[in-house]
Amino acid sequence: MFSLLKFKEGAQAVSENAVVRRTAIPEGTTLEQLRAELLELMGQENINHHRMGEIYNHIVAKKLAEKAGFTDARAYFSQHLVDLSQSSLTMYGAVAAEFSEPVARRFGVTCLNLLLVYKGAADVEVNRDEPGPTVIEVPDDKGHVTAKPFAQCSVEEMRRALRRKRMPASSKPLPPEVEARAEQCSEAVALRFPQGKGTRVKAVVRNEKGKAVMDFKGIPLDQLNLLAEALTAARPPLPPES
Repeated sequence: MFSLLKFKEGAQAVSENAVVRRTAIPEGTTLEQLRAELLELMGQENINHHRMGEIYNHIVAKKLAEKAGFTDARAYFSQHLVDLSQSSLTMYGAVAAEFSEPVARRFGVTCLNLLLVYKGAADVEVNRDEPGPTVIEVPDDKGHVTAKPFAQCSVEEMRRALRRKRMPASSKPLPPEVEARAEQCSEAVALRFPQGKGTRVKAVVRNEKGKAVMDFKGIPLDQLNLLAEALTAARPPLPPES
């Protein structure tokens, strides 16, 4: 008990000192030096998320939760890691399964996950060792599309590119709440079917006579349970269709 308390007190002291050191930026620190520190902090976060994905994938692959008496990894984490959402864990796992740690550090886990989803929606090839040159069609606020390499795309630009690829077949737009529901379903499916390794799952929403219709393509027959999990997973409630 004494050792544990001592460790906690020491950790708290270290944390407090760290806060002091980080907030006390020396006078004369250049803009370039601060930019370099920001990049380093971002890189550390991406590395941590990539490692969390590796750990999550290991737990799932080795069925460690099932061996411990739980239904599956999802059931275990819902009880023992409540501060981290299942969608985040699945995203980290998808990126860790497809990209190396240096790639995750460079581009960011969130952007790489969006790239995997875009890959399925746009049916493009992605070099897992060098995804930067992948061409992304990014629309602006007026709908004008610019082809940009993935390396130059922000998270928001990747989201806009994805929304464009998921536009309904009909020219008549669907209500925003319906599009939001469809996007949630599409992302949930994409998270459970990481692109690559022979998997090319696509989820497309279209407007059919004023009704939103969602099509799923490329789902392996022996993985239909993953589709069911994606569609029944708990998500924030959305207004029903009018």
